[in-house]
Parts: sequence; structure tokens; C-alpha cells
Amino acid sequence: MEPLECPITLPSSLYSPTTTLKHQRGNCFDFSVLLCSMLIGAGYDAYCVQGYATLETCTLDETQELCPLLRKPPETQVSKEEVKKKYRIKPLPDMQSKFELQQEAKKAAAIEASQKDKERDKKEAGKPKCEPLHGLRVHAWVLVLSGKREVPETFFINPFTGNRHNTTDKRFLGIESVWNHRNYWVNMQDCRHGCKDLIFDLGDAVHWEIMLSESNPLQLLPEEEEELFDSDTEREKRMSFDVPPSWVAPIRIPPRQFETRYCQGKKVTLYNKAKLKKWAPYLNGNGLVQRLTIYAGPDYTDVVEVREWFENREDILVRREVNKQTQLTTDYFSKGHSFSLKAHTYTLLEPKTGHTMEFYNEARVDGLQKRVETASEMTEYFMGRDDFLYLRHVDFGKQGDETQRIDMNSKPIRQIKECFHRNPEKPADEDVAECIFLITEEYIHLTYHLKDKYITASKKLFHKLPERASKEHEVFMTPETCITYEAGSFEKGKSLFHLYNLLKDLTAKEKRVKEQVRQSEAEVLTILKIRQTEEADIKLSVSIYNRDRNEERRRHHEAMESTVKDELLGQKKQDLDYLAPFLIQNGCRDKLNQKQALCVRDDCLTDFKHHLTYKINLIQARLEKAVEELQKRHLWFQENKNQLNTKEKNDYLSSCSESMFHINVLEQRLNREKQMAPQKYLALEDKLCMDPRIAEHLGYI
Repeated sequence: MEPLECPITLPSSLYSPTTTLKHQRGNCFDFSVLLCSMLIGAGYDAYCVQGYATLETCTLDETQELCPLLRKPPETQVSKEEVKKKYRIKPLPDMQSKFELQQEAKKAAAIEASQKDKERDKKEAGKPKCEPLHGLRVHAWVLVLSGKREVPETFFINPFTGNRHNTTDKRFLGIESVWNHRNYWVNMQDCRHGCKDLIFDLGDAVHWEIMLSESNPLQLLPEEEEELFDSDTEREKRMSFDVPPSWVAPIRIPPRQFETRYCQGKKVTLYNKAKLKKWAPYLNGNGLVQRLTIYAGPDYTDVVEVREWFENREDILVRREVNKQTQLTTDYFSKGHSFSLKAHTYTLLEPKTGHTMEFYNEARVDGLQKRVETASEMTEYFMGRDDFLYLRHVDFGKQGDETQRIDMNSKPIRQIKECFHRNPEKPADEDVAECIFLITEEYIHLTYHLKDKYITASKKLFHKLPERASKEHEVFMTPETCITYEAGSFEKGKSLFHLYNLLKDLTAKEKRVKEQVRQSEAEVLTILKIRQTEEADIKLSVSIYNRDRNEERRRHHEAMESTVKDELLGQKKQDLDYLAPFLIQNGCRDKLNQKQALCVRDDCLTDFKHHLTYKINLIQARLEKAVEELQKRHLWFQENKNQLNTKEKNDYLSSCSESMFHINVLEQRLNREKQMAPQKYLALEDKLCMDPRIAEHLGYI
């Protein structure tokens, strides 16, 4: 962006849109003409506007604006109707002193007033001082009228930012004139209150003075013009002034220039306590296309958070957020990661430093949605599992505890807790809600779901004998091994045999769960290694359709094109002559005489007739053979059908079905060949009669 030479004076000349595109720089008028030209070419009812705007708008100063990436969508407040109840609990009497409440309210009001004064002082300090040229600064922007391209309402576009604004926006202080490629209109309305009261009906001669068309001041849309004027000559007769054709070259933006997007491929914008940097794709080796830096104050020194966006990375990383205060980094991935990774929060890409990983649970067999791991704990969240498991929490022991360690790299497991959703197919007192494996204490604690109209749940506590004390790792069961509580029942629980089987299943399940925990630990280590490798050697992916950047694809395409050209040339040079065998057979070299021409024609027709006959006979023989085989198979089935089992009968039926299909195909091909043979013979006879080597002796030429 280049400011005007004088902020209150119009420029002496305007550059064409093609010149602005070529130099990638210009003032507000250059930008407006370029944007308006492209919008008109796209079918919008767009106009360039010359008027007045605020200092921030004219100088592209957005330091007082909130960054669009930080704006939150408006919250829709749903009005909740109060449900009237007949019986209500009486509220407790208020025993607090009203005088103390009044004193606290006064103190809070005084503190709030002082804070508001400080905030107002800060805002006034951050705001620019009184603008002496307010209302005099010249600016140009784009006006888009409603109607065309389903535009519902008229609006402005700031050419510097490309943002859309309402016509009542206070940034725009007044309009002098508007113009497009057809005409020029002067605003006759009062702009002392800005643009909010302006009427943008350019056909209204009272509010807008048209300059170049005196006989027909009403502006017509192209659709209306086509209906009123059917030809250019009739349109010229109706107009009192002929607008000269444009001498500007058509606007052409090559794909590579369109991909660059910004001047030299990068752009920096300052917002209120934020800085936004943008780059063109493939400009940075790490795929970075956008970075938003959030600061604590307006001086852009104390960084609070950094957000980055990436494109075209092979590791499908799309966004990264770094909290500079907590040093937490969160990476976001698109779908397609080898481990279905969705987000990864960490401080360092090292084990035992704390990691939170989110996954696309639909793409995982185990339904894992999230995993939170620290040095002493690991929590996994699941969704959509058949066993209704939704949470697994693991407590690890100290590194010095060698009793539960499998190898030196794994951490000893002290406790595993699993939580389950309600399974409606089971009774509540048989549906486990929580299962805790106290591995170091050799206990298993079960808690079942609540039954209807009960406030306590059934529980079971199993005490396992140590494996070294049991014989060959067998599970022993005694009345003291299990403590059972049945909610709502004073009778004894299940039989000892039932509890023995339950303990046996739980012991086997404990081993499986421990293996799954070890697999989760190994998966975390594998993901960290992959991420370290990807960050150490960042690679960008290029589409196979991008021939400019994909060198390998471009070379392959050029090689294929050259091969196809060579093949076409070779085919043209080596086109086969259908009469060559018969010419050689009759000893014809150069020009044919009448006798040789007739012999060549007869030999060609005879050979083609034999070929058609041979083809029909071949299909007929195959058809007869297929029918004969089907009949033999049918006779075999009639003789042995009482001795066949179900599988053999099904095989016979399927083979018969395939044979019938084959027979039908052969019959259709035979009928088609019989019908087409005479037509093919006559077509060849006509081709021979039109061949210049034979036709001259037959009297056709």
C-alpha cells in the first residue's frame, strides 16, 4: 500500500488494473479500480467510490482493531421458561447483616470506579490524538449494489483489507462521486452525518447527478438492456454519448502469481495486541502459511501466545499453538495420520515429560479418543466400544519398585481402574460400572451400576493369593477371599463356585489389561519418535496435478507426450494396406491392369467370406459343446441326486447357472454374427469399389 501524495487531494492520474497487478503496489484509487474491475467481470454491480474516511482507514492502521482470528462468534442466548411447580422448598432465612453488605457494596463500587478510570486512561492513551484533518482525508473504496449475483443488501469493501462493511459504518465519512466502466455519478446528498442516511439508487436524478448520459438518466441492468436493445446499433441510437471502449488490456492472473497472493509472497498486519503474518504456500520450507502472535500489551514486546497454520506437509500438521507462559505446545493434525492422531499437547518431544494426545476415535479399532500421560499416571478415554468401556486410569509406582516391572524401560504398574457405561441388556447388579485392579496389594474391586430406586451400588472385593504362593498359578477360592455387598438384599451372595469363576475371569482380564497398558506405553514412545523424525526432516507434499512444482510428474508427463507423438508418427508411416497380401499373391507391383484388379477384388472378397464363415462355425461349435456338457451334467445329477449332500447339490446348481449364462452369451454372439455378416461383406465390397486402384478399372471413377 502506498499513501496518497497529499491526503486531502485527489491523485493526478490513475493506473490501469494491469499496471497495478504488474507492480504489486498502489494507492487506494489503484486498489479500488482493480477490485471493481474484477467484481464487474465476475458479474457484480460494483462501483468505485471517491469520498472521505477516517485516518485509520486511509493509512491502513488496524492497531486498534481486534484480529479476525480472535473474534468469537456471537452466542445465541436461548430464553428458558421457568417451570411453575406447585410445591417448592422454602428458602433459608438470610442471616447476614444488611449493613455489612451495604459497606462491602460501597467498597466494591469504589474499586470498580477506580479500575474503570484506569482503563479509560489506558484507552485514551492508546487512542490517537485529535485528528486535524478529520473529514478531509480523501479515500477510495468499492460499492456493491444489491440485486446482481443474489446480493441481498448494498455494502462497501475496503480495498486495502478486502473486508466488507455496512453502508452505515462510521469509518466512511462521506461520498463525492461513484463511477464504473459505463458512467459517472455525482452525489447530491448531505454527508454531514456520514453515509448512514445516503440513498444508493443511482437512477434517482434528485440524489445522484449522472454525467455522461443526458437522454436516459436511469441506469439499466444488463438484463434490462438486453431486453430493450437487441443489438449494439439500436443501443447506440438511444444513447446521446458513446463511451469509448477500454484501452486497458484484459486482466490475466497466472496460477503461479495467484498462488503468491501477497507482494513478494508475504504480508504483515498489526492488530490490537496481535501481529498476523501471512506467507504464500511453499514459500517456507516448513509449510508455514500464517502466524498469529498475541501480546500482553500494545507495545508488541511481551509474547503471550503464538498460533501457526501449515499447509502441504507430509506429516499432515495443520496448526500449532504455543503458550509462552506455560511453554505448552499443541499440534493439530488433519485426518490420515498413521495413528489417527488429532491433537498433541506437550512441552518437549521426550518421554516422561507429560503428553496429551487426542485421536480420531472413528478411525481406531479400540475407539481411543484421548490419552493423558504423566510420569506417574496415564488416563485413556474411549468412545463407541462394544464393551461400554469409556475410561481407563493407570497409576504407576516408583522406579525403584522392581516387583511389577517387565523390562527396564517400562514403569511398574500399581493400579488400573476401568469405568464402563450402563449396558441395558444386563441387570444393574450384574453390570460392572467400575473395576479396580490393585496390583501391588493383590486386590480386585468391583462396583456395579445402581439399581432403580437405590442409592447404593453392589460391590465385590476379591483378594488374590500371590502367584508365587499358588501352585502352578492356579486361582484358589475360600469364603474369606471375596467380600460381597448386594444392594437391597440381606441374603447371601452368589455361590462359591460362581465367585471362583468370576475371580478366574478377572485374573485373566487383569493380564490382558496390563498388556494393553504396555501397548499404550509403547504406542506413545513410537508416536514421539515419529514426531521427532518428522520435525527434524520436514517434507512438503506436492499434488500430482501441480506440474510447475512437481518436477518428477512434469518430466513423466513430458516423456509420455513425446512417446505418444512418436507412436502416432510411427503409425502414420506404417499404416497397413489391407490389399497388400492379395497384391503380392497376384504378383502386382506398381499399377494394376483390369485383369489384376478384378483378381485382387475377388480374392479379397473370397478371403473375407471365408473369415466370416470360420468365425460363425467356431461360435457354433463352442455353443454345441457347451450344450452337450450341460446335458451330461444334468444326466449325472439325475442318476446320483439321492446320494449327493447339500454342498454338492448347491455346486451343481451354481455350475448349471454359469453354463446357462455362457450358452446365452454364445447364442447372442452367433445371432449377431449371422445378422452382421452380410452387412460387413457389402461394406467391404463398397470399399473395394471406391478404392482408386480398383475403381478405375470398374468404371466408378
